[in-house]
Amino acid sequence: MRIPVHSRTLAARARSARGLTLLELVFAITLLLIGISALSRLTVGLARAGSLARETELATQAARGMLERIQSESFAQAFRSFNGTGADDPGGANTAPGASFAVEGLRALPGDADGAPGEVLMPTAANQPGVLREDLNDPRFSLPQDLDGSGTIDSVNHATDYKLLPVLVRVRWQSRDGSSGVVELGTTLANY
Repeated sequence: MRIPVHSRTLAARARSARGLTLLELVFAITLLLIGISALSRLTVGLARAGSLARETELATQAARGMLERIQSESFAQAFRSFNGTGADDPGGANTAPGASFAVEGLRALPGDADGAPGEVLMPTAANQPGVLREDLNDPRFSLPQDLDGSGTIDSVNHATDYKLLPVLVRVRWQSRDGSSGVVELGTTLANY
């Protein structure tokens, strides 16, 4: 017996009206979960990026502020006020700001000796933070370089007779998500 065409279309409509099959339902839920997962990863990524941007801005502002503070210091005393030793501070031992500084809103890296994320770096030899050297091979400071204007590069301590003072201000911190960040700003102060 042949079923009329009209009856076949009615039967197909009746089957489709019954709803989704189990396979279609599983497929739809899987697609929904993939979409939700991608959206949550995007949200977390955007939150991390926003946090890193805020932390980087804090670090940059702190580094700029420290450079301005060094520039506002008497040029002849800038090295002794911001180097890594307090023994030669202009106002007496340990009276100057020194080489490390705190940055509000940022945590120092684990194991940081002084617990402050900010540091001022100048051309000094290892273990000699009060000795300003022009004969070091340090590209961060464009060294070797004549710092006292004598026309020669020597191994003498120029802490009291420099005409150029290369300075690097670095802020290193640990982000809330456990990663780390760093900002470095440098300049060369001159007094001719």
